[in-house]
Amino acid sequence: METGNALRSEIEKGILNLGLNFSGFSELSGINRGIFSAILNSNPPKPISLHQLESIGKALGQPEGWMFESYIDECFFDGKPNRRRVEPFLIRCAELGKKDCIEQVLSRLLDDLKQVSTIFEIGEALYLAGKVQESLPFYECVIQNDRYNHSEKLAISHYRVFRASICEDHEINLRAAIRFESYCEKLPDHHRLDGLMNLIDVYFSLDKWEEAERYARELRTFSEVVYQMELPKIDSPEYMPLPTEKPLVVYYGYAFLSMESIMSHHGFYKEALEYTLGYEDLNWFKGTDDLGKEQIKRFSRFSLQNRIYIDLFMGQQSALSHWQEFVRNCPEEILAATYHLLKAANQNNFHISEILDKYVDSLELYLKEDLRPRKKILRINYYVNIHYEKALYYFRKNEYDSAIVSILLALGVVVKIKNKDMFMKLVPLFEVLRSYASKEQEQQYVILMKKELNLI
Repeated sequence: METGNALRSEIEKGILNLGLNFSGFSELSGINRGIFSAILNSNPPKPISLHQLESIGKALGQPEGWMFESYIDECFFDGKPNRRRVEPFLIRCAELGKKDCIEQVLSRLLDDLKQVSTIFEIGEALYLAGKVQESLPFYECVIQNDRYNHSEKLAISHYRVFRASICEDHEINLRAAIRFESYCEKLPDHHRLDGLMNLIDVYFSLDKWEEAERYARELRTFSEVVYQMELPKIDSPEYMPLPTEKPLVVYYGYAFLSMESIMSHHGFYKEALEYTLGYEDLNWFKGTDDLGKEQIKRFSRFSLQNRIYIDLFMGQQSALSHWQEFVRNCPEEILAATYHLLKAANQNNFHISEILDKYVDSLELYLKEDLRPRKKILRINYYVNIHYEKALYYFRKNEYDSAIVSILLALGVVVKIKNKDMFMKLVPLFEVLRSYASKEQEQQYVILMKKELNLI
């Protein structure tokens, strides 16, 4: 108990420096005098709780986390981990960023692999309290040490790490998705629905359509299975919906919406229109609360919106007026609407300059909002793809300066988020137009290339 003695010695030294006796310090710290005496004088001494240590540190005027390194032995006072001390200590270490303390405690806990369950529960406590980044070392510890490949704890740990890893960087997102995807089917049903939806989103953002289609089909099948399992219970007064992040109807509708997007991307417009039938009217879906009913209305709006896009892709110029009416009624959809309009214009040689001037404001404003990762990634992808399509549109119209401006704006974001696929589209396009670029534009391009090569 050398470290324990060091901890108690520091406490006694601090009390002495304050010029107090046990009674005076007991009153100052709020710790009962008898308990305080047992902590310092009993043989063996009474273990210190984390609350007591922090109360003592505060009374001594010490910063948060004082003597935490020495407190580790208190967590293993009799040679075995004491859960009542270990759990709050690890959670507090995570909150204060005391990584070394966490590593030491986890290392000692793992002398007994049965403690993996405790480590997982601490991760869950932090995650569900909104302390996502603080929870990650505990999930990673479970991933490294859970010996059962089909363990639910292992699958959930992979899922939590995957969700926390999603960011603007495409390379990080791809690695996170690949690491997680084999564990998705091992998750509890409510997590699996969310996991599939997030995998689809990530692969959409990476333009990996084959992978997105695989998980969209799986989500469609699995959401139908879950709905059929829930159906007999829905009318019961005691019915408790699955604890999914979104209403169950969202996963069902999103599977059809995803397949419609995939078919449309591949140019299979007849099949895309058939998939819109799967989500345009979901009022038959039972067990929906007010939030679910709102989501059903959103899907209905999405079907109207996507039918307009499909008509545009199929070359129906009359759909341009429908597009403008839709944007007037739903200005919040301007990013998606602009991307599809530009793509259809380039595909069918539409003239849309007047529409762009009238409806499309500065796109940079949409990147400055503070959004959740999923929505921010979606907006960034629309921003990049819009500028790429704009560059193609202006190139076709021989408006080379406008095309170069769009290329450079897109490249500035693409280099930052490491979107290699779009980078390889934009660079050749700039090279074709290089002779029309100003000196300033060429300099901006060179700087971006150096950033891509990590030269600056």
